Parts: sequence; structure tokens; C-alpha cells
Amino acid sequence: MLSDRVKIAELLLDLECVMRQRNLWASVPPPAQGYTSQVPFAADCWSLAQWLQFLFIPKIRTILVQNQALPEKCSIAPMVMTPGCGLGEEMACLSPILKALDEAIEQAP
Repeated sequence: MLSDRVKIAELLLDLECVMRQRNLWASVPPPAQGYTSQVPFAADCWSLAQWLQFLFIPKIRTILVQNQALPEKCSIAPMVMTPGCGLGEEMACLSPILKALDEAIEQAP
């Protein structure tokens, strides 16, 4: 349904806006090896903010624009909340948006 995809696009924009407001948005791309990392969230190469900015957000936007199938399962919020994985205090503000994205992606047809 179109409205599901619009909601996801809006949540991605919200995520980008909050990241920019909190100075979590980079002006320089991270090392290229993060794109081929086998570690969840490319944590061996990138920060979580870099992964969101340079991999997750563009990938989901591409899926939306090309009207491709969305992932059946999206569990970013629980993963980033695990110890040592992601959300420090400076990124805790992203948790509600990431939870909403997980739900919207999983509920979209």
C-alpha cells in the first residue's frame, strides 16, 4: 500500500533530521570496507551513525523508489540496544524512530 511506503519514507527523513540536529550526520563518507563488512552494522569499520547514514537509509530509500519488496523482518532497534552494539547516550534519541521504522517495514506489504 502506498501509504505504508510514504510512512517509511517519512520516518527515514525523520531519522536523517534527528541525526543532523544531533551532529551525527557525517559530511565525509566512511572507509569503503564497511560496505563489504560481514560484521553486523559494519561495526568493525563504521560507527552506528555511519551505518545508518551510508547503508541503511540509502538502501531502504532505493527499495522504496524502485518499488521493490521490503524486508520481511527488520529488527534494527533491538540489535542496536544490545550492549556493545550501538546506542550510546548521544544516540538514544534515535531509538523511538528506529522502533517505528522496524514496525512500519515489517507491516508493509
